Amino acid sequence: MAEKMWSKSRVSNLYRHGPSGIYYARVKVGGVDKWATLETDVFSVAEQRVREKAAELKRGPAAFKALSRGLATVGDAAHAYQTRVELDTQAKPSTIQYRKATIQGLFKSWPDLKVRKLSDVTEGDCERWAARYSKAVHGTRFNNTLDTLRHIFQVGIERGLIHRNPAQKVGKVKVTPKKLQLPSREQFARLLDAIEKSGAWCAGECADLVRFLAFSGCRITEAAHIEWKHIDGPKGTLTVEGPPDEGTKNRDRRTIPIIRPMRELLERLADRDKEPRRDTRDGYVLHVTECREALENACAKLGIAKLTHHDMRHLFATRCIESGVDIPTVSRWLGHKDGGALAMKTYGHLRDEHSQAMAARVTF
Repeated sequence: MAEKMWSKSRVSNLYRHGPSGIYYARVKVGGVDKWATLETDVFSVAEQRVREKAAELKRGPAAFKALSRGLATVGDAAHAYQTRVELDTQAKPSTIQYRKATIQGLFKSWPDLKVRKLSDVTEGDCERWAARYSKAVHGTRFNNTLDTLRHIFQVGIERGLIHRNPAQKVGKVKVTPKKLQLPSREQFARLLDAIEKSGAWCAGECADLVRFLAFSGCRITEAAHIEWKHIDGPKGTLTVEGPPDEGTKNRDRRTIPIIRPMRELLERLADRDKEPRRDTRDGYVLHVTECREALENACAKLGIAKLTHHDMRHLFATRCIESGVDIPTVSRWLGHKDGGALAMKTYGHLRDEHSQAMAARVTF
């Protein structure tokens, strides 16, 4: 197969054979290219067939034989669905891992589902599972697992094994927003002090990570990948790109202003990096990439509500709004793409409180 005889389409794994015009699926398995004809020269048809064929090439045809018979189980369909997810080049690695986790959670919460025939599962079965599982996990996890269950049955529908999706009518639960319990300014100072004096080998680095998260609003994965090249001192900005293989949550890089406490932190960290250290992450601003245990221990010691990495992002947004920054601007700094809708839902009460505080200053 001469390379010039083949042309790659805009669809992942889909190639066209020049002389014949026939489309093929191509997947690299163990460093070896595997090809399979899609038996069509019509692009729209090939586009519909390529993902399933690529999955077969990757896992082997034996893994998909069951889906051509009436004896196919939910486990067989789940296997095919997971392979599709893994082959989705548009999905982030974290999204793929999360979707796989929902598959595992589904079968753990419904032990006999995996071995049941697709055609044997009823709407009532799905409703009963939903009633149990929705009480056992957070609403977001339940809703996403329900989506996974629907996708699994959809595989059976596409194969002609079942005609209706028994999970389609199961209702999703209303997700209650997390009630924010953030530290006051005095508690935050005590929190940092408790972390620094914990005696851990990386106590100072953990405290600096907490500061960085709170002063930037970065997610933990974003903060871990901030390099010195992302800091523009003269402009007073910090560029957030996220992990190289994932990017930020919405895949767009963003620039946020360096507030005064962040500038002081960066200046101190820059002085620190002038001294060579064996454990330094060369080029990176932060020397540690997580501080969950340090945060939890410090909160327990101080008797305040448990805080997470993500709570520092909420703290950043809260302090900005309390300082008079409008919510659409805060939303852009956080990397939201909805014009401030999510931030308004999460922090709208702060805007109202700030408005009342400002109104109290008005005199005639």
